[in-house]
Amino acid sequence: MTDKVHSTRSLDITDQLARRITSGKYAVGSKLPTERALAEEFGVARHVVREALKRIEALGLVRIRQGSGIYVQQINFGAGAELFELLLRTDDGGINFEYLKDVQEFRSHMVRAIVQLAVIRRDESELAELRTLVKSLLASDTANSEREKVSERLFEVVAVATHNGVYKLVFHTMGRVFMKLRHMFDLPLLNEEEGSHILAGLLESFERRDVVRADLLACRYLNAMDQMLTMLARGQGLGQMSGMVTKDGGTPVASTDS
Repeated sequence: MTDKVHSTRSLDITDQLARRITSGKYAVGSKLPTERALAEEFGVARHVVREALKRIEALGLVRIRQGSGIYVQQINFGAGAELFELLLRTDDGGINFEYLKDVQEFRSHMVRAIVQLAVIRRDESELAELRTLVKSLLASDTANSEREKVSERLFEVVAVATHNGVYKLVFHTMGRVFMKLRHMFDLPLLNEEEGSHILAGLLESFERRDVVRADLLACRYLNAMDQMLTMLARGQGLGQMSGMVTKDGGTPVASTDS
């Protein structure tokens, strides 16, 4: 084969393997077949398969561990998340508030769309896991470290419940960005009472497939983040954030009580 033919076959194999991974045929954490097995399957030399594997590794779909195997990774747009901290800082080391607001604006629109679709499309297994996760978050004896993990999983299950592959992909990156924000400021967005109310209300909305109430609750949660960013920009104390759920410094959110 010529070099051009080798390159074309390698690209074809890259496409096929990438589709298998993104479709879930190869589950996250599982091992791909060996180079030898893939070479036999596609009828090419091992170095052609090796080129394809390097490409999908560069895409962040797999991790190649020498002497161990080729492992499927969680799909996300990792590069964007990795650049987040760099873009968040100004040249003098301060916070780029305009970029921070852009992130939150995008995230707010995305989260609302995900919640609305997930409420409609969720299946019983996803609802059952949401019940378990919310119960854990509402329990007073759940450790903070465990609460963090449960929160991440809760967000992920909601994204999965959309049954939309693009939302799941984008959410993985934005979820990482949001966790970076929380770690940077080391401050909960809502006090315990408010957070419990929103969690319980969201679960009930998922159970009833109540899109309107779920959207109102999502807005209430997101507005708390908007308020925090506004206060940061004004140089006010973060401690005043506890329990605030207004947007743009004063517009109250509609009541979500049923």
